[in-house]
Amino acid sequence: MRELRATVAVVGTDTAFITALAADLNRCSAQEERSPQHCEFEFVLASGLKAAHRLALSDGLLQAMILDAGSLRAPEAAVRELARLRPELDLFLMVAGTTEVQDLPVALLDRRDDKPVHLYRQVRNAIARRARTPFADTLRDYVYSAKDAWHTPGHSGGDSLRDSPWVSDFYQMMGEHIFNTDLSVSVQSLDSLLEPHSVIQEAQELAAQAFGARHTFFVTNGTSTANKVILQQMLGAGGKVILDQACHKSVHHAMVLFGAEPVYLEASLNPRYGFYGPVPRERVLAAIAAHPDARLLVLTSCTYDGFRYELAPIIECAHAAGIKVLIDEAWYAHGRFHPETRPCALECGADYVTQSTHKMLSAFSQASMIHVGDPDFDEHRFRENLNMHTSTSPQYAMIASLDVARKQMSMEGFGRLQHCFAIAARLREGINRTGVFRVLTLADMLPEELGDDGIRLDPCKLSVDVSASGFSARQLQLALFEDFGVQVEKVTHNTLSILVTLGATDSKVLRLLNAMQKLAAQSPAGNTTAPVRRSVTPLPSLSEFLLLPRQAYFGPTQALPLVAGNGSVNPGLVGAVSADQIVPYPPGIPVLIPGQVVTAEIADFLFDLHHSNNGIEIHGLAGEGEQVCLRVVSGTPGQPAAVAAGG
Repeated sequence: MRELRATVAVVGTDTAFITALAADLNRCSAQEERSPQHCEFEFVLASGLKAAHRLALSDGLLQAMILDAGSLRAPEAAVRELARLRPELDLFLMVAGTTEVQDLPVALLDRRDDKPVHLYRQVRNAIARRARTPFADTLRDYVYSAKDAWHTPGHSGGDSLRDSPWVSDFYQMMGEHIFNTDLSVSVQSLDSLLEPHSVIQEAQELAAQAFGARHTFFVTNGTSTANKVILQQMLGAGGKVILDQACHKSVHHAMVLFGAEPVYLEASLNPRYGFYGPVPRERVLAAIAAHPDARLLVLTSCTYDGFRYELAPIIECAHAAGIKVLIDEAWYAHGRFHPETRPCALECGADYVTQSTHKMLSAFSQASMIHVGDPDFDEHRFRENLNMHTSTSPQYAMIASLDVARKQMSMEGFGRLQHCFAIAARLREGINRTGVFRVLTLADMLPEELGDDGIRLDPCKLSVDVSASGFSARQLQLALFEDFGVQVEKVTHNTLSILVTLGATDSKVLRLLNAMQKLAAQSPAGNTTAPVRRSVTPLPSLSEFLLLPRQAYFGPTQALPLVAGNGSVNPGLVGAVSADQIVPYPPGIPVLIPGQVVTAEIADFLFDLHHSNNGIEIHGLAGEGEQVCLRVVSGTPGQPAAVAAGG
C-alpha cells in the first residue's frame, strides 16, 4: 500500500498563535505512533479565510481545517462557507469557553488547552473515523481468519472449483478472493443487509454523512430496484406521479407494479445530435400547478448525456404543493465531492435520491445507494418495502465495495475529481485538435427550449461530434473497439459518448487520442458515398391514456402485427391501447406506455424504425422480422383513466 499523507490547515489571522499551534501539532504527529490508517499528517498555515479558500480548492490531500474563532472575523460564517466548498472535510473551531454550535457542521477544540497532543489526537481520530470501512474491514478479517465453511454458498470459498479438471480455469481467472468473500448470512459477524445492526449499519451511517443524507441504504440489485423501492414507499397501492418521459425504465415499470397514475412530461430534444435533455422548467412547474394531488415528482439529474437541472426552484415549488421529490442521480454519485459539480440533489432539498455508485465510483456493478432527505421519512415502513425487493442472499463483496467507494470519495474524492477534470480537458483539447472530431459544448448540446433554465453539464461526460468525418458513429465505435481496443460508453447517429470515471488513467488518454488521430487521418470526409445523417426524427407526441398502466398490462390482451399483409403499416393498430412499454434504443425513451393509445403517428414511427437500417433496436415488440407484433388491450378500452400528459 502506498504511504498515506494528509494535510490539515490551521486557519486564523493571529499569525503567532496559528504558527505556534501548527508547529506543536507537527511535533505531535512526528512523535506519536502512526494513526490506525498509517497516515502521516502535515499541519499547514492558512492566514485568513481567503487563504483557506485557496487551499480548499487546490489541495487534494486536505482532510481537515482548524479555525481559530479568537482571530477570525465571523467564524461561524467561515465554517459555513468552508463546509459549502468541501463538505467532506472535518472542521474544527477553536474557542475559549462555551459556544453554541448546534447548527454548524463543526467540532469544538478549546483554545486554552495547553496540551497540543490532545488536540492532535482529536483531529487524527476524527479523520480516522471517516477513513474506516467497518464492513469491508470485517469481511477482510473474516476471510483471512480461514474458517472452515459448512454453510452456503455451495462453492465453499471456491473449493468446489479449485481442483476441478473442468472448471478450475474459471477459479483461476476470477481469483481466490472473489470466492472467499462470497459468504452468507450464516456468518453473523458480517451483519444483515435486511436488518442491519452492526457493521453494515455503521457503514450506511458513514455513507449518509459523506453524501449529506439523513439516512442511506445500500442496494445490491441496482438503482432499478432502488427506484421501485421509493415508488412503493410513496405510492403504496396507487397514487398520482409527475414524471419525465425520459425517466429510466424502472420508473415506468413501477407505474405498472404499483397501480400509479402517471402524469408524463415530454423531454426536450436537440434534433441535430439526438440528445434528449431535461424537461423545461416551465413545463414541470405547470404540471405541479395542474396536479397538486400528485404524491411524487420524479426527475433524472444528471442525464446519460450529462445534463443537470437547476433543481432548487423546482423542488421548492413541489414542496410548496405538498409533493415529495425523487431525483434519479444514477449517473451522478460523484456530484457532492467537488464545487464544480455541486449542488447535488440532496443539497437542493430532494426527499429521495438514488445513485448507481458503480457507474462513476469504485464499486461493483449493481452496487447502488438510496439517500433519504425526507423529514417525514417512515423508516420502519421503508425497511419493509426495501426488504420486499432485496435478496436474502446479498453479495457481500458488493456491500464491501459500497463501503470502500464511500471511503474513497470521503478521503480523496476532491483530488480524484480534479484529476478527472484534467483528463477531460486533455481529451477535449486533443480531440478538437484533430480538426475532424469535436467535443461538444453545453451550447452545442442544449435543446433551444432549455436556454434560460440554468442547465449545466457534467464535466466528466464528453460527447464527440463525428459528423464531419464521413463515418457514422457506429462505424467509429466498431473501429475503436476492433482496431484500437477502446470501448466508448454509447453512440447516437453522429456522436460518441466518453465517460471519464475515477478509473481514467493517463495511459488510457494516450491510447484514445492516438486512436482518434489515426481515425481522423482515415476520414473520408467529403465523400458523397458516405453521407452522415445530420438530424434525428423526434419521438412522436405523447398520446392520451385510456387505462392505467397496471390495468393495461395485466388485462386481457391480443397481439396485433406491426406490418399488414400488403407490407404497409397495419391500420388496425391505430386507436388500440398498448399493453407493453415500447422503447427504441437509443435514445431509450418509451414511445408507448401500457394504457397509452397507439396513434397513426406512433404506428408510422415504429414501422419506419423497424424497416430502417440505422442500428436502432425496438424493445418491447413481440416476434421477429415481418411477424413483429404489439401486445394491445383486447376489445374496447372503455372510459379514459385519470392519466394525463403534463405540460
